[in-house]
Amino acid sequence: MAGAEEQIVHRLLTAIDNDAGVSQRRLSTDMGIAVGSVNWYVKRCLSKGLIKLKHAPVKRYLYYLTPKGFEEKSRLTGAYLQRSLELYRQGRHECSEVLKDFVARGKVRVFLAGDGDFAEIAYLTSLSTPIQIRAVIDNVSGRPSCAGVPVFSSLADAMNATGGGSPDAILLTDLSRPRRCYAAIAEQASEIGLSLDAIHVPRVLNFRPQHD
Repeated sequence: MAGAEEQIVHRLLTAIDNDAGVSQRRLSTDMGIAVGSVNWYVKRCLSKGLIKLKHAPVKRYLYYLTPKGFEEKSRLTGAYLQRSLELYRQGRHECSEVLKDFVARGKVRVFLAGDGDFAEIAYLTSLSTPIQIRAVIDNVSGRPSCAGVPVFSSLADAMNATGGGSPDAILLTDLSRPRRCYAAIAEQASEIGLSLDAIHVPRVLNFRPQHD
């Protein structure tokens, strides 16, 4: 499996291990993918013998990890931790370079686009700089805050809650769906007249915006 697929399967197996009665709709919300995609991954895990299911009342199912599923979950957890360590090292270095450039150009009021591990790394890196990370924009995560920074569902909401002014820069920090997140934040920036040049995409996300 590719890295992105491994992450989804790891999250799926972990969620099922924590709650056998979790619904596919809840998995969809928690994992940030479509219900149809969740159904596809569930069927794939069933075919691989990683999980089993049994009928429950009210037309529901209970999912259980098989011994093979527990073994795969352990393997994926180890791989996830290794990737997380590599991400932290690479992300910390790259964030440090980006934020230094922001400071040099007088961009100190910064928003992050995308909740999660990389957003936390960016915030931690900013603590040793004059950068003020005022908001995280993410309409999927459902968390109220990220590393103590409030999370908002839109750029407009973030601006209103932080004084109404536009950010000097927006740093894309969404690891799971960077292209979709970029498209959304670019559209919102255009609606308020904010130049797309204000949106910065770190190399670790492995794609370049079309306008570049």
